[in-house]
Amino acid sequence: MSTPTAADSKNQTRFNQATLAGRVNAVRKADDSVFTEVTLPAPDQYSPPATVEIRSRKRLGQVGETIEVPVICGGYRGKSFQYTDKDTGERFTRRPVVNSYQAIED
Repeated sequence: MSTPTAADSKNQTRFNQATLAGRVNAVRKADDSVFTEVTLPAPDQYSPPATVEIRSRKRLGQVGETIEVPVICGGYRGKSFQYTDKDTGERFTRRPVVNSYQAIED
């Protein structure tokens, strides 16, 4: 059995954590937080790339730069709204789920 090194424990992902990598599209500052919009690589040539926003205390990168950031995954239930099915005319109440990502900073 091998003992874990400091590098192994640093790279270990815990529950509700992930590492996001992609290109910085935009950066904005609000109050004490910096919000970085990142386009993630598409899984294949036929799928569109995903775009996420990462909140942090300091700037994660410049626009156009490729970054890799460990994050805590979170989210909340958004405000409910009424939806009408176009085919049946039936009305539904929907409540979206909003994902949020907080950079893990040392």
